[in-house]
Amino acid sequence: MDINYFPGRIRLRDAVLKDDDIRAAALAVAEKITHCTSYSYNPKTGSVLIEYDAATVDENKLLPLKNLVMKLRSKVLFYTPRNKNAVLETIAEIAGAVDTAL
Repeated sequence: MDINYFPGRIRLRDAVLKDDDIRAAALAVAEKITHCTSYSYNPKTGSVLIEYDAATVDENKLLPLKNLVMKLRSKVLFYTPRNKNAVLETIAEIAGAVDTAL
């Protein structure tokens, strides 16, 4: 998964985001973290652009999520519809960690 970050904007790009369930779960976590003001989705590239008010996000609280994000990245790298549930479970783990961190 390609992740580009600039305060106030995060772009996620990967074919796995073309899956409606995975994209919805990922966006729900992003909403918890950023309280996004808007997002856009490009179905051709599997790219999601999330825009938010950078002043409302304490980036220091997000550092503990790094290991879970790396775990997710390894599952996404080998994504097939067969491991969709494993990807969704890892996103759910991240959501739980976000609830704890914030």
